[in-house]
Amino acid sequence: MRTIRRLYIYAVSFISLEVVVWGLVSLLRSILNASIIGGSAARLAGALALILVGLPVFWLHWRVAQNDARGDTDEHDSGLRAFFLYAVLLSTLIPAIQSFLAVVNRLFLDANHLTRLAALVGSQQTWSDNLLALLINVLIASYFVTVLRADWKSITIKESFTNVRRISRYLWVLYGLGLTVGGVQQILLFVLQVPPSTFGQLLRADFINGLALTVVGTPVWVWAWNTVQVSREEPAERESLLRLGLLYALSLAGVITVLGSSGIILYIILRQILGEGMTLQVFVQQISGPASIGVPLAGVWAYYGSWLGRSMSEVPEAPRRSGLRRLYSYILSAIGLGAAFIGLRMLLAFVVDALLGGQVWGGTLRHSLTAALSTLGVGLPLWLLTWRPMQAEALSPGDAGDHARRSLVRKSYLYLALFVSVIGGMVAAGSLVYLLLNNLLGGGNGSILSGTLKDLELFALFALLGVYHGRILGRDGASVGRALAEKHAAFSTLVFDMEDGDFGPAMMAAIRKQTPHLPAMLQLAGHTGSNETDLPAFLSQDKDYPERSAGTLAWSGTPPRAVILPAGLALDPPAGLRRWLAKYSGARLVVPQPSEGWMWVGSAQPDLKQAALALRQLAEGQEVHQKNAVTGWMILMYVLAGLFALEAVGLLASLVGSLFFR
Repeated sequence: MRTIRRLYIYAVSFISLEVVVWGLVSLLRSILNASIIGGSAARLAGALALILVGLPVFWLHWRVAQNDARGDTDEHDSGLRAFFLYAVLLSTLIPAIQSFLAVVNRLFLDANHLTRLAALVGSQQTWSDNLLALLINVLIASYFVTVLRADWKSITIKESFTNVRRISRYLWVLYGLGLTVGGVQQILLFVLQVPPSTFGQLLRADFINGLALTVVGTPVWVWAWNTVQVSREEPAERESLLRLGLLYALSLAGVITVLGSSGIILYIILRQILGEGMTLQVFVQQISGPASIGVPLAGVWAYYGSWLGRSMSEVPEAPRRSGLRRLYSYILSAIGLGAAFIGLRMLLAFVVDALLGGQVWGGTLRHSLTAALSTLGVGLPLWLLTWRPMQAEALSPGDAGDHARRSLVRKSYLYLALFVSVIGGMVAAGSLVYLLLNNLLGGGNGSILSGTLKDLELFALFALLGVYHGRILGRDGASVGRALAEKHAAFSTLVFDMEDGDFGPAMMAAIRKQTPHLPAMLQLAGHTGSNETDLPAFLSQDKDYPERSAGTLAWSGTPPRAVILPAGLALDPPAGLRRWLAKYSGARLVVPQPSEGWMWVGSAQPDLKQAALALRQLAEGQEVHQKNAVTGWMILMYVLAGLFALEAVGLLASLVGSLFFR
């Protein structure tokens, strides 16, 4: 109930604040612009209505929020309050920066005697419009900055505020980087045109717009990224998954855009080589679009790719460090494989068309050949450069190769390729059968040879894709099975239980189901023998207790690698077991269990499946993963941050699209 109330208060406060802010902006614009006052009373009335309605609502709800925060520590430290404060700063400072950008943009255009209508931002606005919006938003942001600073000094549990601040910082990085990349792209587009004067004022306006974006966006990006870098001194920031995710996203966005731009440039070059006969001016104009977006994104790829490599090298656990690098390589390998497959498909389709009497150097076939070669020329090298090291790692002996073969990322990659091959083969086979049956039943409208050959070659490509990855998957499975069986057989385990307890048999059954070859034995805590330090005394068989062992027992007098105890026994063990556990140096797993006099924070029900899985992870040398609770408000913040990032990606995609279809 408190969470719902808190969500209501801060949601209404945020919406009403935005109403007041833009009501004030509209009111001041109406007062200072005489033409608006004389021309339209509706605008003035609208501004007053926004203020008169929004201000009381905001004041009432914000006062309640402040009183709650002063009187209740939980309210003061809540993640929703942190989210509200940082969201207000984003919603006021970004419009302020956009207003400043509009001023700079028009100022540069005026200095070059170009029309203000060519401005990328604020082409229909005046100086007073932008300056008033900047002033009001900065004043509101200043107030909430003081509130936020006071909160940071007084909050007791800083985790929620730290998480929200981290998200806010990375959103600022994306915003500043987006402005900078867009500005550099516009400048490069101007520079790459030969000669620039040929394209008149429109191209000059692009340069001015790009210069304004760069001048405003670069300081924002430098400030935001420097803030993030300084925060790396804190372990929580340095090891943040959000930081790692951002580095992955920026690096992959850079490499994908660079590859796409390179493919388009290669396509244009091949068209020229194969005799299309473009003039130098047309040729440069054709490649200027993809080159202008490829160059700045290549810088993003190089810069953030280096930071990604540095961040992965700082991960202390070697298996996790290898897993992070593996994820990056397999994503690139999948992209390269997809592009190579499409390029090979297009090349075979060109061969079919050429063999069936088409004019090889005709316009359509020339474009088909150049498109196939450019796609293949970009995708095949990328796949080979990323797949071969991953395959070599998986084929290497020892633990490194074993971890690589058992990697979830590798299995996902192989199964995805197998899935695509099966579904694609079904589609190709269905298309072929439909074509043949349609012509057999008299529904065809000409020669079916071309369609049949294309469907056959597509089916063959999918079949080769499936056979190749299926064989690799089978070989990995056989190697992993042998290696895991050896590791399981060497990981002896002792399960403790009380007399007439039901934990022991259930735990043994879970172990047998999870790891059939792992040697495990059940030991009654009361049967400790006379010498508590003598391990064989613990392993005496009890005829009255069935199903004492699992797997192939090969203790050889050595201590077990792990012991499993129910929570009640771990909290109050018998004297002999306590002394033995004090000297035991192996892994100890405690399974939650309802115990009289003890209250568990979290689930008190035994999760035998999770315990057996943890034992398996220990036997295989993996890091044991615990179940961590994730609060609802954190999920909400990550979703909203993801939506913002998707919007930024969408804007970038539309920018790229506009380059190629302008």
